Amino acid sequence: MNELLVLFLIMSIGYVLGSINFFGIKFGASAVLITALVFGHFGFTVPAFLSKIGIVLFLAPIGLMAGPTFIANIKKNGVAFLTLSFITCLAGGIIIILAVKIFQIPIALSLGLATGAMTSTAMLGTVNSLTDSALPGIGYGIAYTFGVIGVVMTVQIIPRLLKADRDAENAKLVIPTGKSAKVKIIPENLITIERNGLFSLALAALLGILLGSIKIPIGESVKLSLGAGGGSLIAGLFLGHYGNFGRINLKVSDTSLSLIRDLGLAFFLLQSGLKAGSGFVEVISTHGVKLFFIGVLMTMVPTLICFFTSYKFFKLPLFAALGSTTGSMTSAPSLGALLTVTEDNKVSAFYAATQPTATVMMVFLPQLVNLFLPVS
Repeated sequence: MNELLVLFLIMSIGYVLGSINFFGIKFGASAVLITALVFGHFGFTVPAFLSKIGIVLFLAPIGLMAGPTFIANIKKNGVAFLTLSFITCLAGGIIIILAVKIFQIPIALSLGLATGAMTSTAMLGTVNSLTDSALPGIGYGIAYTFGVIGVVMTVQIIPRLLKADRDAENAKLVIPTGKSAKVKIIPENLITIERNGLFSLALAALLGILLGSIKIPIGESVKLSLGAGGGSLIAGLFLGHYGNFGRINLKVSDTSLSLIRDLGLAFFLLQSGLKAGSGFVEVISTHGVKLFFIGVLMTMVPTLICFFTSYKFFKLPLFAALGSTTGSMTSAPSLGALLTVTEDNKVSAFYAATQPTATVMMVFLPQLVNLFLPVS
C-alpha cells in the first residue's frame, strides 16, 4: 500500500480512537501508537526517518516555548530537577539488576527492557555498544509500548485520583522570571523573517541536529550523544531564552508551535508503533508474558517514585510534578497527554528542565549496571 496513504490512514484512525473517553481516560495521540502497532503487525511501513523528523518537530517547539522561563526555573528548582532525574535512573538500575536475579533473564535482555520501559533510545545505543547480542533490541520492542502508554495513563489518572481542579492547579504554575528578565532591554524594530515562526523552528532544528551529532567518547566503546531530539530541545531552549539574534526576531507564538509540536509527536509515535508492531506478537509468544510484566515494573516504579518525590518531598505543584516526571522518564508522548490534561503550555517548562539531565544519566546507566553485572 502507498506509504503516504498508510501514514494518514493511521493518523486518522488514531486520532478518532484517541478522542474516545475510556472510563475518564483519553489516549489522545498515543492512540496513534496503538493503531500503528496493529498495522505494523500486518507488515505496513512508512519511511524510517519519519521518527527522527517527528521527535525534532516535537522537542524543538517545546524548547522554544519553555526557553523564556527556563533559566529562572532552573535557578529556583535546579536541585529538585537533578534529584528527580537521578532517582528515576537509580530506580531503573535497581529493577534491572533485580530482574536478572529474580527472573533469571540475561542482563542484556534486562537492559533492553529498561530502554523500552523508559523510552530511551539513547540508552539503547549504549547497551548495544556493550554487546553484540540481539537481546537488547528484543527487550526494547517488548517494553516500549507500555513504556509510552503507562506514563500517558499515569499523568491522566493521578489528577483524577487527587480530584484536582484544573484551573486551580494551572494557577499554581507560576514560572519564575528572575530579576534579569524584568530589566532586559528588548530591541526595537526587530526583523521578522517568517511570520509563522518556521524560520525559528528550522534554526532550532538545524542547531539541535548539529549539537546532537556531537559524540563524546566515554571509555573505549561508549560515546555520549544527546541525539537529534535532545539537541533540538537544548537549541530551542537557547533560542527561546534570548528571543532574538541581533535584530532578527526569533519569537514564535504558542499557537504556531503547538500545531507543529502535535504533528511531530504523531509522526514519532506512528513510526515507532509500526516498528514495534512488526515483531511484537512473536516476541511475546517466544519469551513469555513475564517479560512484559518486568517492563511494566520498569516503567511504573520509577514513574511513581519520581512523582511522589517531586510532589510530596519537593512540594512542587501537581502539574509541575507531573511535568517533571515526564521529563525524568524522557517521555515525550506523556508530555503530550499532560498538555491535553492541563490545556496550559507552562507545564512544558518542567519537562524541559528535567529531560536533558535525565537523558545524559540514562546514557551512563548501562555502564554503571555493567560494573555489577557484566554484559556478555
